[in-house]
Amino acid sequence: MKNIQVEFSLLKKLALFLCAFVLLSAQSNDLQSDGWVRVVESEGNFSIEVPGEWRKTERNIEDPVFGGMVIHQYVLLDTISSDKPLVYTLMYTDYPADLVHQDSLDLLEEFFLATAESAEYSVAGNLIYSDGLHNMNCPGYTWRIHYNQGEAVIRSRAYLCCSRLYIISVAGSSGQTPNDRLFPFFDSFRLITPCFS
Repeated sequence: MKNIQVEFSLLKKLALFLCAFVLLSAQSNDLQSDGWVRVVESEGNFSIEVPGEWRKTERNIEDPVFGGMVIHQYVLLDTISSDKPLVYTLMYTDYPADLVHQDSLDLLEEFFLATAESAEYSVAGNLIYSDGLHNMNCPGYTWRIHYNQGEAVIRSRAYLCCSRLYIISVAGSSGQTPNDRLFPFFDSFRLITPCFS
């Protein structure tokens, strides 16, 4: 039990770093969109529909426990849907299989909640909603965070497929977000090759 608590504590620290990295990068992006396209990223083993062309970045981190890890991030700023832009992001990273795996049911709920709470902390926001997702073969989680004194919102979905964590987010004004811009992005996420544990 002690090992599980130590591993969870370390995972929470890494999740905080990943969420802060995604959000800070999204805020500095200057790409604009023009039409919905299905993007297939064979290296990342996923496809998704996005309203334009997005920017891809990679960052190497060295963790004293996990070792070398690579954070892959995709960001797009959508200014067509309204006067208030939406920022679409998808991030994934591979965790060591012996520490985080989709079959580790005793850790998964805590892991996902820690990831959502880390995102909340990274923007000094409030976690308004969180719950499990059951729309894929991989365990999933969804959450919503209000930040910037309630004027902005981030909606996220996360999936742990084998030991790879995907986080898909849309950030924008806390006013009415057009569903025709939000759900096509979230609902179109697919793995190219299913994860078999």
